[in-house]
This record gives sequence, C-alpha cells and structure tokens, in this order.
Amino acid sequence: MAGPMSGVKVVELGVWVAGPAAGCILGDWGADVIKIEPCVVGDPARTFLSMYGADLPFNPIFENDNRNKRSITLDLRQPEGIAIALELIDQADVFVTNVRAAGLARLGLDHATLLSRHERLVYGLITGYGLEGPEADRAAYDIAAFWARSGVAASLTGVGGQPPFSEVAWAITTLDWLQPGRFQRRSSREKKPERVNWSPLR
Repeated sequence: MAGPMSGVKVVELGVWVAGPAAGCILGDWGADVIKIEPCVVGDPARTFLSMYGADLPFNPIFENDNRNKRSITLDLRQPEGIAIALELIDQADVFVTNVRAAGLARLGLDHATLLSRHERLVYGLITGYGLEGPEADRAAYDIAAFWARSGVAASLTGVGGQPPFSEVAWAITTLDWLQPGRFQRRSSREKKPERVNWSPLR
C-alpha cells in the first residue's frame, strides 16, 4: 500500500541519529529517500558498535534509522561531489539535514543557496541551538543540548540512575512541519520555497 508521502523525493544529508531518523520516518510514510554519506567511512553511526569494542555482523543503531533508503557516497569536498549532490537536490521535494549551518554554507548547501535554485524545495534543518546567537554553529547531541541543559534529565532521573536521551524526538518534532499535507498544499498552490528549522532549546 502506498504511503501518504508516496511520490515525494527526499535527499538526506544526515549523520548519527536526528537527521537519519527524520529521513527514515519520511521513508516509512512512502517517500523516496536518498541518503548522502561521506566517502570511505560513511555515516559515523556505522561505527557505533565498534566504538564500544563490539564485533557483530549487524548494527541496530544504524540500521534502524536508515531503513527505507537508498544511499550514495560523495566526497563533498570536491567539485564533482557537490555537482552530483546538487543534481539530486534539484530533483527532490525535500532536503533534510542535521549538519551544522556553517558547514553547509561552506559546501554551498545552505538554505539561501539551495532555495535560490529550487523554487519548491522544503529545506529541513535540525540544529542543536538554533540559527542565532553565539552557539548557533555549536555541535550538539541530545543528552547535552536538551536533556541535561534544560533540566529535564534531572527531573526524570532517580538517584544513581541513567539520564534519558533520544535524538529521535528531534526528528519527530521536525517532521511535524514536514507532514504529508504540507506537500499536498505546496504541490497544488504554493511555489514559495520554505525552510523548516528546529532545535531542542528554541
């Protein structure tokens, strides 16, 4: 059975959990998702278990957040890699990423550049601390950027317990803006490009 986002094309430039989980759920809903990974090592989440000394033929952390996708490795430091990435994005309805904004700007994959060439693109950016202020380009994981810093972890953790964490919550909140109805409205009436940005503290 076709999902509610069947026919929607998504390009994901995501690492670890937040970006890939957003792309994964879009794929669950029926979107055609292409994941861009760096050459040689790919998404660092591929090495998650080996970081802890595990030698297993599977990687649930990576596999769970990257189902329903096709993947391509590109060297985005080279003009050829950027050219292929832009070609893929030009054919997409959605670009979703959790790469830091300054890094995206250096690659020419920032909001202004992409939306200047693609009038219908929905640009989904997941950040740790938003797009303004002194920490706008600071890298972040959920356990520090939200659970600990907001005080939520302290309120949910018993004495001697482990604090909660889940970057999947970031992805799900972002997808509230990337819901199927949004694309249906945009495809039928709207031509203005759009950026969706979400961070856990803003």
